[in-house]
Amino acid sequence: MSIPTHLQGKAAQAEHLAQSGQAGQASRLFLELAQEAPGHSRAPFFLAMQAFGTGDLAQARRWIEQALAGEPRSALIEASAGQILRACGDKDAAIAAYERALAMDADFLPARLDAGHLLSEQGRSLDANRHYRAALDQASRIPQLPAALQASLVRARDAVQVEEKALEDVLQAALRDARAALPDEGLERFDECYDILRGRKRVQLPKPGFMHFPKLPPLSFYGREHFPWAAALEARTPEILAEVQAMLAASGGGFIPYIQKDDADVPDSQAWRDLNKNDDWGVFFLHNQGERVARHCQALPKTAAALDDVPMVHIPGRGPTAFLSRLRPGTHIPPHHGATNTRLICHLPLVIPDNCAIRVGNDTRRWKLGELIVFDDTVEHEAWNRSDQTRIVLIFDVWNPFLTEAERALVTAVTAAYAGFYPDRLHKLD
Repeated sequence: MSIPTHLQGKAAQAEHLAQSGQAGQASRLFLELAQEAPGHSRAPFFLAMQAFGTGDLAQARRWIEQALAGEPRSALIEASAGQILRACGDKDAAIAAYERALAMDADFLPARLDAGHLLSEQGRSLDANRHYRAALDQASRIPQLPAALQASLVRARDAVQVEEKALEDVLQAALRDARAALPDEGLERFDECYDILRGRKRVQLPKPGFMHFPKLPPLSFYGREHFPWAAALEARTPEILAEVQAMLAASGGGFIPYIQKDDADVPDSQAWRDLNKNDDWGVFFLHNQGERVARHCQALPKTAAALDDVPMVHIPGRGPTAFLSRLRPGTHIPPHHGATNTRLICHLPLVIPDNCAIRVGNDTRRWKLGELIVFDDTVEHEAWNRSDQTRIVLIFDVWNPFLTEAERALVTAVTAAYAGFYPDRLHKLD
């Protein structure tokens, strides 16, 4: 309810006195208002907090109950009721008041922490930690907090860690019994599942920038059994490597930056801005979005011939794409996603120093000379060279093996039509 018109001037004067620190005079006016307009919550709320501040809990409780029965209702009044009721020893009523406050304002951090503390004192640690987790999550997004809240958050964090440790002990005991009857290998997928369950890893789902084909397995790395041509390509690694090394020795390679974007099109990240038009991540194209780069294929005829024997993706204006990828020492390709899960990315490692690796989803692998790896680049991935030498890998794309021939034909038709309607700029080779 609103203050009756004839009392609005008195209410405004009481508020002014309260805000200017004249609590005694404000109390006198609020007392009159509480009697003249008993259904309005502001006056009894002020009087309740004044009494609470002086330690008169009985009076504070009487006034806060009148405020709770009045209008307008607010999360602040409910949370203050929780404080008063808790001080009066009525913990169940205090918890109910905090819950009502949080139902009105789920982001009321002090009420959230007070509710957690009170539940913890009652031995209801799981209920307390429900509030503590919410409080910790909210606090992580607030740049600066008062010291009192920071101390409460330390208590919350400690309580959650105790629960997490107890749960981990229970789960590990159960796993020890279950694993005792199982073989030691072939459990990597469960291990990742468990880490996601426990919050140590994230769910990694495909996030294609162009086309998502449904009902394909969202794998990170694909097993060799899907690629019967892999062994024959790997066997040609020595001649490919020799040819690449000869080219590098003769000309330096003619690598160009992989990222060639206008400044406005670069992702808002310093890491990407640093890579833009920078040949620390350099490429030497043999096929550039469906166009064969004749002079590069002539410079590396054995490499080009090896690629011709691989079932690469052929889509006018889009595929194949095949290139040598060079990462100079200290270069890091930030996490990102590819265009479509209809094709997979293949890496044939050629020059691989120590401390070089690629992460796809939750799986990290080190390249090994001549050992092909194939992955879905629509799953978040990144790569790095933390050595003091250059890393070189031959990269090309192939169809996802779970697509049928008919599906490949339809994907080809639609993608080629898109390419014709929205022709992307090819990488500039000079």
